[in-house]
Amino acid sequence: MSSTNYPYREDGILPDGSKVPDIPILTLLIVRRDLRSGLVGEAIVDTGFDAGIYANLNLAEFLEGASPRRTTSLRATGHSVSCEIFDVECHIVDQCSKPVLPLGRVEVFCPVDPIDLSEDVIVGRAILNRLKLLLNGKLAKLLPSDIIK
Repeated sequence: MSSTNYPYREDGILPDGSKVPDIPILTLLIVRRDLRSGLVGEAIVDTGFDAGIYANLNLAEFLEGASPRRTTSLRATGHSVSCEIFDVECHIVDQCSKPVLPLGRVEVFCPVDPIDLSEDVIVGRAILNRLKLLLNGKLAKLLPSDIIK
């Protein structure tokens, strides 16, 4: 694997006028072999999320009809989030949507209640800890690594 870069996504302005820091992202390809179909999209790098992937509406709709492997609850600020967990095949892709790093099977946490869906797909530490990722405030750079399992 050669290195690949992802420009940070600009974030917005809070109601008080202060700027929210730009967000490091990766681009993922999630594959459903049963449908012979894939979904490509950006995912926010979030070191505060312990698991693999947390779904947004597009990903939840893509997984509709698949059988969850199990269910669990996550703790969110002030409440519990019930999730179905799906095993999916996942790849990191470059800016041209070409797979550059196969991640194998990863768990997607898909909230049962649509109100708990994230606006963005979130990539957590279960994946990030398998990568060599350089964050410099402008670019997220994925580097070749021997620690990927």
